[in-house]
Amino acid sequence: MRIENVILNDNIQRALDEMGFEECTQIQQEAIPVILEGKDIIGQSNTGTGKTAAFGIPILEKIDKEVRMPQALVLLPTRELAVQVANEFRKIGKYMDGIKTVTVYGGADIREQITRLKGGAQIIVGTPGRVIDLIDRHVIKLSELKISVLDEADEMLKMGFREDIELILSKIEHPVQTLLFSATIPDTMKNIIKKFLNSPQTIKVLREGITAKEVKQSYFLVKHSDKIEALTRIIDTYTPKLAVIFCNTKKSVDELYEQLIEKGYNCDKIHGDIKQSQRLDTLNKFNNGVIDILIATDVAARGLDIKEVEAVINFEVPSKEDYYVHRIGRTGRAGKEGSSFTLASAKEMKKIEDIEKYTKKAIRKRQVPTVDKVNEVKQDKFIRGIAEVIEKGDIGENRELAGKLMSQGYDAETLIAAMIKKLVKFDASEERDLNDVIPERRKKGGPKNLGDTVRFHVSVGKKQGIRPGDILGAVAGECDIPGNDIGEIEVLENFSFFNAAAEHSNRILKRMAGSQIKGQNVVVELSKETKPRRSKEKHSDEKWSNDKWSRKKPRKK
Repeated sequence: MRIENVILNDNIQRALDEMGFEECTQIQQEAIPVILEGKDIIGQSNTGTGKTAAFGIPILEKIDKEVRMPQALVLLPTRELAVQVANEFRKIGKYMDGIKTVTVYGGADIREQITRLKGGAQIIVGTPGRVIDLIDRHVIKLSELKISVLDEADEMLKMGFREDIELILSKIEHPVQTLLFSATIPDTMKNIIKKFLNSPQTIKVLREGITAKEVKQSYFLVKHSDKIEALTRIIDTYTPKLAVIFCNTKKSVDELYEQLIEKGYNCDKIHGDIKQSQRLDTLNKFNNGVIDILIATDVAARGLDIKEVEAVINFEVPSKEDYYVHRIGRTGRAGKEGSSFTLASAKEMKKIEDIEKYTKKAIRKRQVPTVDKVNEVKQDKFIRGIAEVIEKGDIGENRELAGKLMSQGYDAETLIAAMIKKLVKFDASEERDLNDVIPERRKKGGPKNLGDTVRFHVSVGKKQGIRPGDILGAVAGECDIPGNDIGEIEVLENFSFFNAAAEHSNRILKRMAGSQIKGQNVVVELSKETKPRRSKEKHSDEKWSNDKWSRKKPRKK
């Protein structure tokens, strides 16, 4: 990792190389030189941009290891985040002998924290309440403090720490360098900035939009009763290395955990009712890959910095739009790609629309994988795994056992088939389409006049179990177009037709390429027939029964 116009301490550089830092992020490139100059800063950046290293590196450069007193104080909103930031300091300062970092937070034995502090610590990372307690006990002494850091400052204010922050900063009786990092700057924070920061330089590194471009967002429309089955199919098909599943309540987390454990998934859970020591142990296991799936509530997972999460799954659509942003921010971090999958019932679709408006980004609708698809992925994974073992050639000690099996008189194909059955758990459930459909409601004033329309041919029909509503839901969802911009839908024996507003023609052809309807691959192309086979054109805001369409009768007034 190299920073323009900055020469780092050799021991810090060595640790960064070991940690895999190759290129610095934008916040690191812009903030580190300014912090090293001794200036106060306001760093506006999203989570996952490497801001811990942005202040951690220059703080370690400034620490005098001969002085065994607190020289840097970092305040954070949660215990979990405090532990993670402190660990980052220890990793970056791995080869800097004589520098000690201590974490302090509520919910843990204060006597142990006092013992560690009295052993001499130059860097203290903690939550506001516990820091005040230790200052009042004269355990944390601020006379040698050089730098104070407010990290995730907007979150601290949301959690009611404003008075605590002001009290701590007011207890520092000499000028210090103050670094404030926050995604947003509310009015209450402006008062803190005016009172405690000295001519701060603002460094703004925010992604375009609220959600990261690196996160591929999609949702699945399923009945609430089908969510567990849909979830397991998604996990088994996309096979993320590490996944975080969010629920809205502690009860939902507990129930989902029990169901996934019963199905054999390697998972664990965190929420507010679980002891702090157990939560930290679970996070360590997740970070180290001991467990693959972490089930969490929003509060318990706030501030977590887990770098290798490949997928975030919203088992329930969050109640607030900013919760959605925080959730999916657990993946797609530091330039790496990630995926977010949201399971939404028909009742939750309004929340999906609200999230799209809030983030100013469309969320792609996808089809829940079929049982056949799940088993196909499992087969491919198993074959790849066997091939890798053979290529490595490390199977010598197993050849004797293989010979004994062959000597039993079974042919090789039978033996392999039996071993596959023993080792691979295929999905033996009955094939069932889990994709739900929301019928388009008729708007007042009758059908919409589409104007110029284009007619499309679809490669599936009645024989494949397709209904008009299936085509309507798939096209409207995949293409992000209003349902009433789709006109007549005609389902025949082996294929179908539908009309749509001409303005959507290119989008439909592009988005429907390689798509599925009711779990079946389809080809959608411009129709050579320009007129419907029926005598009268009907629109999508008409009620249909099976493949026949009938206009709703107006209510009598």
